[in-house]
Amino acid sequence: MTGAPFLFSNSLTRRLETLVRERCGLETIKQEEAFDLFNRMLDATPTPSIQAFDALLSAVLRTTNYPAVISLYNQMVRAGAVSPHARTYEILMNCCSQMNRMDLGFGIFGGLLKRGWRPNTLTFNLLLKGLCSEKKIDEAAVVFDRMPLSGCAPDVVSYTTLIKGLTCNGKTGLGLELLRKMVTLGGGCKPDVVTYNIIINGLCKDGAMEKASKLFEEMVAQGVTPDVVTYNCIIREHSVLGHWKEAIGIFKKMVDQGLSPNVVTFNTLMSSLCKQRKSDEAHKILNLMAERGEKPDIISHNILLHGYILEGRLDDAMDSVNAMVLKGLEPNIYSYSILISAYSKNQTMDKAMYMLKRMRQEGMEPDVVTYNTVLDGLCKTGRLQEVQYLFDQMVSQGISPDIITYNTLINGFCKLGKWKEASRFLYEMMDHGIRPDVITLSVLIDALCKEGMTKEAHKLLDVMVRIGEEPNAVTYTTIIDGYCLIGQIYEAIKVFHFMTSKGHAPNVVTYSSLINGYCKIGRTDKAVGFLDEMYRNGLRPTTITYNTIINALFRIGRVGDAKELLGKMIAAGVCPDLSTCHIMLGGLCKNRYIDEAMDVFQYISSQNYKLEVTTFNILIDGMLRAGKFKGARDLFNAITSKGLMPNVATYTIMMKGLIEKGLLDEAEELFLQLEKSGYPSDSVMLNTIVRCLLEKGEVWKAMGFLDKIKERCFSLEASTTSLLIDLFSKDAKYHEHMNLLPIFSQYGIKLSDDISRELLITSQQ
Repeated sequence: MTGAPFLFSNSLTRRLETLVRERCGLETIKQEEAFDLFNRMLDATPTPSIQAFDALLSAVLRTTNYPAVISLYNQMVRAGAVSPHARTYEILMNCCSQMNRMDLGFGIFGGLLKRGWRPNTLTFNLLLKGLCSEKKIDEAAVVFDRMPLSGCAPDVVSYTTLIKGLTCNGKTGLGLELLRKMVTLGGGCKPDVVTYNIIINGLCKDGAMEKASKLFEEMVAQGVTPDVVTYNCIIREHSVLGHWKEAIGIFKKMVDQGLSPNVVTFNTLMSSLCKQRKSDEAHKILNLMAERGEKPDIISHNILLHGYILEGRLDDAMDSVNAMVLKGLEPNIYSYSILISAYSKNQTMDKAMYMLKRMRQEGMEPDVVTYNTVLDGLCKTGRLQEVQYLFDQMVSQGISPDIITYNTLINGFCKLGKWKEASRFLYEMMDHGIRPDVITLSVLIDALCKEGMTKEAHKLLDVMVRIGEEPNAVTYTTIIDGYCLIGQIYEAIKVFHFMTSKGHAPNVVTYSSLINGYCKIGRTDKAVGFLDEMYRNGLRPTTITYNTIINALFRIGRVGDAKELLGKMIAAGVCPDLSTCHIMLGGLCKNRYIDEAMDVFQYISSQNYKLEVTTFNILIDGMLRAGKFKGARDLFNAITSKGLMPNVATYTIMMKGLIEKGLLDEAEELFLQLEKSGYPSDSVMLNTIVRCLLEKGEVWKAMGFLDKIKERCFSLEASTTSLLIDLFSKDAKYHEHMNLLPIFSQYGIKLSDDISRELLITSQQ
């Protein structure tokens, strides 16, 4: 009797599993039902098999609620009653691929390996798909190359996935090479029609029609039958290039091969003909489509409609819309919008207004763009009463006018001499919180200044004055800051004086911009003078203002003045922030005031500042430069005691110092420590190490780190390349290492033509 409840529970679990498999096998299962089944499985005793959970996760995956799949999996793992299967991981990796989250995908892949499951070809294909979707083609290529090492030979899906990734990222040539390899391998790697279609499509988009046509012939020779997609690719590209005769020829060939063109085929041909202003021929294609049993869709009719409009045949365009209705196809917003736009631009405003009315009668609400088009046409034809009527209708329909609406109205009324009405729209525009032209110009001024086009922005400032709107302090300050950013401080001063002459008091930002400008050109005396002027005018400088001057003083070696200004800053009640402390640390270290830098560090540590790794990095770098290696080591070891972790920059600074000191073994040990810490070395670090080693004459060790640059697909910096060339070409003691020069091509390092020639000349000496 004691076993009866257990047997009963087993029976319930089996019935639940059966239900899950049946319901999850349906394409129509809803998320709510899937979640309910999942909760029932978690509560069941004994717990259903992992296969049941996999079926449910697959069902949720089909609903495209990818975060829910991850969430359900996490709940399942936390429950601990069932272990994930290889199939589980495949579902999760597919999910990550769909979400373009291959960072999670590789984590899941690691979990698969950790649990002892062996990845199969499908697993790797999912990785390839996800990486290609994220445009990480180099990483995808690495995964592809490593598949055989894991006992998983790439199949046609693997090759096709990588080829698609290459082609979509503009590397059709590499994709074509990979396809050639597939042909050579044959068997399970033989390219299919999908593979060929991808390359043909890529070649067509690249404009390489001859190569596409040749590949088409090779495809047939290999026994792979082209499908509708193949022909559509070639037809489309001929259409884009305007080769409509060639497009028609391919179409006929397609039909002769017994393939039925689809709507896409016909629409492509029609689009090509319409672009060539051959709308009558396009109309014949539309009729042919219907004769062959392919029902033209709304896109087909809109293509023809647009073609008629391009040719200025507005009556035919209107007839086309009426024909659509007779065929049971309702014109959509695009259909009406392009007709309304055509009538408005042609200033046939009665018809434009009629189409607008008809559009609304059909239950389609015009958007602000459509209204703006009609309003512009009415303004240009001087029908101002209708402008007001249509504008009021637009507002009553809940469509908010935008800047283009008001600009159209103001411009239209001004051109007709209706200054009072134009002013009314200007005030209304401001009442609705929409920036009028003057404010728009201020925005343009700001954008131009940020792009370094301050002179052009200055011209717009003059325009603002001419239209009767005096720029405010913010506008003037924007111009001043713009000149300071491009180093034209004297132009900035001119604007400053003009601004004050107009009665506009400069604000903190104005002065800060000038101070920054003078500091950039080393005129710190003038910067300090403006700081004093700020106080005289009752303005309180900000921490950033002080930081700018202090940093500039340190930069030119005026350490005493920098420290004095810091004292004045504190006395004025302006609190230093962590940036101030970093400036002090960096300035003292660069000027070899290491003991005082340590005092600043101790002060920072004793206050409520939230220390950063950068704080340590600055001081460690300073100590190493001053030869205080023990102090640098002690600081490095103290980082973790502050709840922080050394970052790549920290390790870079330490390794650079150790190498310069000749402590190579300790430097290598530190590098291994970094690799184990979870913070992988970056391009800057590896290039720095290579340069330091080369400068110490440690060529072979440098080559080892060059190898790491290659492995991680990093770039070789110009300074590193230059140093390599100098070592190999100028210093005789390195001539014995000339046989290492091929390492550049081996490591995939791309050099300029000039550098390559220099290396060639050197190697021949």
